[in-house]
Amino acid sequence: MEAPDSAGAFARVFYALVPPPALRSALGELARDAARRAHGRPVPADNIHLTLAFVGDIAVARIPALIAIGASLRTRRMFLDLDRQGSFRRAGVAWIAPSAPPQALMQLAAAIGRALDADGISQEARGFHPHLTLARRCRGPYAPLSAGPFPWLVDHLVLMQSELRIEAARYRMLSTWSFAS
Repeated sequence: MEAPDSAGAFARVFYALVPPPALRSALGELARDAARRAHGRPVPADNIHLTLAFVGDIAVARIPALIAIGASLRTRRMFLDLDRQGSFRRAGVAWIAPSAPPQALMQLAAAIGRALDADGISQEARGFHPHLTLARRCRGPYAPLSAGPFPWLVDHLVLMQSELRIEAARYRMLSTWSFAS
């Protein structure tokens, strides 16, 4: 576990599932294709992830509470088949997602939300729609279509810090927890 950056008063953080390197690489290629078709900007392969709960800006002093929440979760490994592409037109985002998210994924996102609420930590109010963003700033139509499938054995949870930059966001893992077999 890496210590959070304490130089600033606040950090922009979220809980996520991060695909293994080979899958991120394949999704990176798909992101470049999606960006070309939707006239957007591809997400770099190293940044591709599935956000479970977006906390946003939080005092660095509160990060240990977020780490404790992650450590308290009990989840088993799960399989995701990323097999559907689509877009959030208003947000200008192209994505890939499982057409049938496993119940364990939905339960994990809900458990994180309940734990954050119980600890008085606010989070993004949008409903949970599991997806991995492939392209941003999409200006063209992006029709839903089948993809892959890209099978993914999800075996860990990550607390990430996001640093917004002009060229692209930069993510840093603050803590990681392995799931039970």
